[in-house]
Amino acid sequence: MDFRRQITAVALFFLILFLFMNPNQDSIIYSILKGIAIGGLAMVFISYAFPNILKFKSDENDDALKTESVDSDFGFSSVVKSHYERLLTQVVDLVTVVNPTYSTGVYMVDKKGQGYTRQDSAQNDFLSFIPNKNSIISEVVNHNKPTVIKKNKHQEGWIEILGDRTWRGSETILGFPISFSNHIVGAMLVFTDHFSSMNDQDKDIIEKLGEIITHGMTDLEQMESLMVDNYFNSRVTNLFDQLEVKSDESELFESIRGLCRAFFQYDKLTIMMLDSDKTSAKIKLVDGLHEDADEGQSFNLSNTLNGLSIQENKMIHSNTWFDEFPEMNRFYPNDRDAFNFMSVLSMPLRSNGEAVGAISLERLKSKKYTDTDARLFELLCNTVSSILNWQLEYNRVHQTSIHDGLTGLLNHKAFMDRFDEEVSRAGRFNHMLGLVVLDLDKFKSINDTYGHLYGDYVLQEVSNIITENVRAIDVVGRYGGEEFAVLLVNTDIQQCIPLAERIVQKIAEKTFIKNGIAVNVTISAGMAGFPSHADQVRELISKADKAMYGTKHAGGNGVTISD
Repeated sequence: MDFRRQITAVALFFLILFLFMNPNQDSIIYSILKGIAIGGLAMVFISYAFPNILKFKSDENDDALKTESVDSDFGFSSVVKSHYERLLTQVVDLVTVVNPTYSTGVYMVDKKGQGYTRQDSAQNDFLSFIPNKNSIISEVVNHNKPTVIKKNKHQEGWIEILGDRTWRGSETILGFPISFSNHIVGAMLVFTDHFSSMNDQDKDIIEKLGEIITHGMTDLEQMESLMVDNYFNSRVTNLFDQLEVKSDESELFESIRGLCRAFFQYDKLTIMMLDSDKTSAKIKLVDGLHEDADEGQSFNLSNTLNGLSIQENKMIHSNTWFDEFPEMNRFYPNDRDAFNFMSVLSMPLRSNGEAVGAISLERLKSKKYTDTDARLFELLCNTVSSILNWQLEYNRVHQTSIHDGLTGLLNHKAFMDRFDEEVSRAGRFNHMLGLVVLDLDKFKSINDTYGHLYGDYVLQEVSNIITENVRAIDVVGRYGGEEFAVLLVNTDIQQCIPLAERIVQKIAEKTFIKNGIAVNVTISAGMAGFPSHADQVRELISKADKAMYGTKHAGGNGVTISD
């Protein structure tokens, strides 16, 4: 575009020079040339004096998502940017939880639009920069949906992303576009050496993780634009510094208490969250007067002042609320006169635009909260809403990523992580652990005879039997295809025997009936204890596994303890 402008400017210059040196020509051709010169000068003048007039819209559909050149930090302040980076790291880590064989890279369009810069990655597989012309990332960002790209015969695009390596031909990239402010600004790329490693459940989970990045950036943009008061901004920023997406909600509520004490005058602060029935709310935190309504109590939203902001999903700001709402009580029937609160400032906490809770400030005196109070309080509540949304969405996806999709038990990696934690804790506090490894006997014949759908049904029922016969503190996982593992916390190995025998017996007694098929199955169990048999995770598993195979060699349907 710049080159064409230069050619046009040079041509206009020589045209004017020619007309200037030959001013007395009266032919129609010279009149046309004079008109062109005058028009060109006018365009130059307008382009410099009024640059916005000559900006032309793209021919592309304005409603469609477009790739936009942006700074990799999206203009966020340094503190908010640190939360953006933390968000990316946590998402990348979660992809590894979904499947340890996956390698993940998150890329964003660079400032000059010459390519894509890596923001975060789980391993060092991904190069730090991908040029715009790369066919793979172009295909991902041009689709508003997940895109699977399998390795072709050539190296086109692959070396620019993953570097020069020995290619097997089965490599696969699963790409997810990332949008921000209605523009596609980057992509999350998930790489695996073999296409068979990817399944539909993994794709669904990773797609939700990509959405967390999109939603998180939108929330960060909103927070950035709202933080206008410097001092309050710094305190809200400290709220971010204290909390992570993994933080407990009680930590957040305690931080809100500290902020409110510093910036607002009140006689009662109440934080409440909507109950599952959506007709009542539970009080999560109280600061100030406790006698009227306290933490842990629930109250009906209907006809209550403190439920009004949730019901109407708007701010309640009054110093004469008893005149504005003469039929209402504060929390419970007949409590309006017992506690003479006069001023209220209540703001809903929202998720996807809907009220899911509220924070209320109340004063005994009829001194109305100022507009500045209302503005800062709204900023606080919007920020809290965003943090709660992050935590809720993270917990939802995290729970999905660590559980087996068929049985609902912990998947292999999540079970091993818990195993490491429990062994470490048991070592510190001199506790004992019992490990039970269980494997269904002759399960392959069930799949071969009745099909995998029936086999899946058997696995689900077996997992239910195991779960129903252990304690809430025990850890149960699907260790492999038809193999399960139970970690009995703070329990001697001898005390584990009755439980293991009960599970084996319950499975043997059950007739698995589905779609006219009735089958009886058995299971073999092997056991090892910490620290009596071993004090390392791998050795414990090896010994329990060996004991389980001893059960199988003896005919199955029993329990064997490691030597």
